[in-house]
Amino acid sequence: MSRWQAENIGVDIGAHTIALRRGAQRTTLKAHGGDWTAMKAELAQLLPARARLSVRVADCWSRTFLLEPPAGISGLRDCRLLLDARFETLYGQTPADWLLQADWQADAPMLACAIPRSLRQALAGFSLARVLPALLQDWNRHCAVLPADGVWCAAADGVVNLLIWHKARLQLVRQQPGQDVDGLLALELARLGVALPAACFWSGPAMPAGWTHLEAAA
Repeated sequence: MSRWQAENIGVDIGAHTIALRRGAQRTTLKAHGGDWTAMKAELAQLLPARARLSVRVADCWSRTFLLEPPAGISGLRDCRLLLDARFETLYGQTPADWLLQADWQADAPMLACAIPRSLRQALAGFSLARVLPALLQDWNRHCAVLPADGVWCAAADGVVNLLIWHKARLQLVRQQPGQDVDGLLALELARLGVALPAACFWSGPAMPAGWTHLEAAA
């Protein structure tokens, strides 16, 4: 590799561990998930010059949700205020402690995510290609090839994720602690008033019969 060329390195922030990915090599850090100060110090010691990081944040540390703008919302400022209010309603936490982002659009549901501001500040000073929640990274990887209607359940790091879409448009994104996929799925299908779609995708252990495995991004 040229001394002037950036080296792309993955950082996987899990529920308990943090690991670096350099090609096929994987190195687990001494710092644990949640100790962002220790992570920053260790990254500064281990990373080569001109490293460029792709950071994957476990869903137990991040938040991903759907925001549907009401009629009359058009400006970015209004969308941001709505995003903050929706986050506080869903999670009961102050938006000031989180970095909130969304695929800004006023005429369709927006997929939004939040990462702890303390984590993002710990990554300041490093060259970053991306910092994404695991769920959002996996959705971006697969959504273009998924059928127009479907459901995806993903269970990892102590969090259950559920996405339902119809005519290639997300209808629902839910996250909850635990592993009760069946309970969450039944509840949300009833709320939407829809039957289980024919195309059912699964990430995680104990995949039900008839579902299709959806691989987590590397």
